[in-house]
Amino acid sequence: MPLRILQSEAVKNILNAIHEAVCIVDKDGIVVHWSKKSEALFNVKTYQIVGKPLKDFFPTALLLSVLENKKEAKNIYVSPRKGTYVVVSSKPLYYNSHFIGAISTDKDVTEMTNLTFELEETKDRLNQLREEVSKLSEEKFSFGQILGKSEVIKQKIDRAKQVAKTNSGILITGESGTGKEIFARAIHQHSGRKGNFVAINCSAIPENLFESEMFGYVGGAFTGALKQGKGGQFENASQGTLFLDEISDMPTHMQAKLLRVLQENKVLRIGADTPREVDVRIISASNKDLRKMVDTGTFREDLYYRLNVIKVELPPLRERKEDIPILAESFIDKFCSKNNLDVPKLRPEVFNVLTNYSWKGNIRELKNTAEHLVVFSRNGKIELESVPEQIIERSLSKTRNGGESFDLQTCVAKTEMEVLRKVMEMVDGNKSKAAKILNIPRSTLYYKLNYYRLKDLL
Repeated sequence: MPLRILQSEAVKNILNAIHEAVCIVDKDGIVVHWSKKSEALFNVKTYQIVGKPLKDFFPTALLLSVLENKKEAKNIYVSPRKGTYVVVSSKPLYYNSHFIGAISTDKDVTEMTNLTFELEETKDRLNQLREEVSKLSEEKFSFGQILGKSEVIKQKIDRAKQVAKTNSGILITGESGTGKEIFARAIHQHSGRKGNFVAINCSAIPENLFESEMFGYVGGAFTGALKQGKGGQFENASQGTLFLDEISDMPTHMQAKLLRVLQENKVLRIGADTPREVDVRIISASNKDLRKMVDTGTFREDLYYRLNVIKVELPPLRERKEDIPILAESFIDKFCSKNNLDVPKLRPEVFNVLTNYSWKGNIRELKNTAEHLVVFSRNGKIELESVPEQIIERSLSKTRNGGESFDLQTCVAKTEMEVLRKVMEMVDGNKSKAAKILNIPRSTLYYKLNYYRLKDLL
């Protein structure tokens, strides 16, 4: 009988050397060979199973089906016991056209399967994290995060929301620091576009790199180009929004190429022969008067009208004074949270000074000032001595030049500073005489001079 050959040690060693588990049964389903790999995989010893029916140990084994129907089966995925995964192949055995039994090879794929499960779980978790990040991003850059209760800022938010769902070009104007990019991001989030928000500062890109940065290039297009080429920002923003900040600083030759892309919705990489289609919504911004630049010939008129389909003009901070306390407190809270600091309390006179200041740098300057106030706060309070000297001086100067103020705290602070300066000049800087004239202790005089940051009088 040919199956008796399997009883030789040489053949057993060969079958045991095979990486897969090997099982051979005769035509009656009696196990005649059970390899070492089979012992490890199925936790059944050779002496326990050889010479006995396979169905007594594995009643649903694929090998039994092959014995019955005499048809080969390849790469069948099974789990013989919990936590174990096997790929089985089995075929009938013939000798001189006589059916004599069947053989199966079982490949242990438990580790690979578990890794696959882990990968799927990781993918699911990653997708959940992406959704959470997306939600956080939407919240962070939504219109709801634009602080302010003034009517003027409410009107701008309503206008921006109204045009966000369209594909029209939007031009956002306003002084530096008024929040043009924040508005652009909020418009993108509200638009529902699925692509990225890509921001470009036109004043920060060297003129000779502008075209490759915007449109990309093919491999070997110029010296130093990447072999595989590189996509430009238009391609990066496909299906999304391209924000062109400081559009007034875009080189003249690039203005013409930008106009062509906006007209054709196609970009041509440097060195390429075939243009690529892009679907990009353009939001541009400028702190300069583009209309005047058109009149002087420094900005293309056709591009101006293409960009300026919808205009959103953001007001300077001095025109929305009622928003200053809200913004200041928000910046202070965020700075303290980021640096694990207790939030100090703002004294009313500080609010008055901040409100009266002109804020040439607008919201950006207010943010920096808020951090300064926290750093120089004392005993959990932000007082006048925490305010930068130039802000106090200009705030009080503005009050004097702009008309009478009836805010009591501001009037007291202004009067004290004026009296201190006048008396110190009268006594030629002699602090003992000044203290007597003011009818206050010398220590109080020093405190007042420090409090109002009148360093030139110390």
